[in-house]
Parts: sequence; C-alpha cells; structure tokens
Amino acid sequence: MLPNFLIIGSQKAGTTSLYNVLRQHPQIYMPETKEINFFFRSEVWQRGVEHYQGYFENVPETVKAWGEASPGYICHPAAPERIEGIMPEVRLILVVRNPIERAYSQYWDNRRHLSEPRHFAEVVDLYLSDYYLPGALGYFSRGTYMRYIRKYLGFFQPEQLLALVFEDLVHDPAGFYRQIFEFLGVDPAFGEGNFARAYNLAATWSNPFYDFVVNNPHYSRNIPMRLRRFFFWGKQSPFKYPPMPELIRERLRAFYKPWNEQLGEFLGRDLSEWQ
Repeated sequence: MLPNFLIIGSQKAGTTSLYNVLRQHPQIYMPETKEINFFFRSEVWQRGVEHYQGYFENVPETVKAWGEASPGYICHPAAPERIEGIMPEVRLILVVRNPIERAYSQYWDNRRHLSEPRHFAEVVDLYLSDYYLPGALGYFSRGTYMRYIRKYLGFFQPEQLLALVFEDLVHDPAGFYRQIFEFLGVDPAFGEGNFARAYNLAATWSNPFYDFVVNNPHYSRNIPMRLRRFFFWGKQSPFKYPPMPELIRERLRAFYKPWNEQLGEFLGRDLSEWQ
C-alpha cells in the first residue's frame, strides 16, 4: 500500500493545519507521523519502499484518499524523480506563501528554538540564494517556487498537481479546503466550512535565561543542542515576531520579483500583494 496523494510543501505555509484537518475527514487517511520525509532525507530513503509502506499498512477500506505531508519534498532536487519512480499516478498538493513572510517565519521559528545564532540582516547576507541545497536551511531558496514546480512537471502531468496560496487558507479556509477535497475525490462538504482553527502556533517561554538568549542570539552558539530544551520552561505565551526592517524587505522584494511574476503567470493570479 502506497499513498495516492502527497502534500509536498511548503514549509511554514500551513501544512500542519492542512495535515490536521485532512486527518479528520472520514474518507482520508494520514499516518500519525506528519513528516515522514521518505523522499527528502537520504537516511530514510535508504530504508527502502517496504519501510515506507509500513506507514500505510492500516489504511481502512472505507477511505478514498491516503497520503502524507512532508513539506521538504517541494525543494529537494531528487524528490520528484524518487516519487515518480514508485508512485507515477500520485496526486500532489503544494501550498505557496509570500516567500518573504515564509522566510521570516522560518527564521524566527529557529530563533525562538535557540537554533539560529544570527540576526536577520546577517542571515540575508549569508544565505540569500535562489537554489536549494539538501541539508541547508534554505531560508530564501525555498521560496523560489517556480524552479521546483517546473522540476515536478517534468515528471508529472499538470492535472496531478494542485497548487494553492497560503493567504487563501487564512482568508477563506472553507474554499481552500473544498478545493483540496474535490482534488482528492472525497466529500467536499465535510466540516461545513468550520476550519478556522490554526495549528502549530508559535509560542515562547517566559524565564530570564531564555529571554536573554532569544534577544542575544549569538550566545546560542555556546549552547549544545542537547541542552537547549533546559531553557524551555516557564509560562508559554503566543509569539509575534517584530516587523522586518524595511531596507531588508526591499532587498527581498527585488530578489523574489522575477520568481513571483513567473508563479503568478503559472497560477493565473496577480501576486503583487506579496510585498
């Protein structure tokens, strides 16, 4: 048993909410593990197809669609060929988000988990690139969506790919999920449009040690990964990251402009709102 659909991305574009909503649909099956990463991580890929099939061995006969969500699939250069090699008829779901906001969200997610030792301006200087390398953070290369869409369309038919825009999930969740349900061939009326809940909300911890490192990220270099969890204590509060400096935003607008124009043409949609 292999999946008949995959959520291939994008990171920080609502895939956790999408995964949790689809799991509730009685005609859809998704394993308890959200990010299996079989086609993304070499050490998982090397375990073989039988290992991957194990995640779907308990698919009920009553479901019409079964799949998994690993948002790294969209940008990994080997993923399209790997997927096509064993699942040529699979349906693919991609959610794209304003790449500037996506990158900033990824950065602050790492920062609040004490795994990013640089300020955002330093990150832009170091990592601004339009090509993703496996194993890299890919803050900015993950947002050059058309590069990866073209790669997938070299292996799959256009009708196998459903590309959606994250902002529609925010403003019209009922319509957003209806498109997915219709694409998967399941009951599109499920949930009656009650999909406003957001999952995977960002939070921070309130204690002086955590606050100090978050506000002075360079110090996180000196904290071994195995010890970072000891900073995560105290009251948790919803986290809203600070505004991006306008000069940096302008630089990123110019960087993404040609990529967003190509994507807008592909989607038949004006993406000038992505500022």
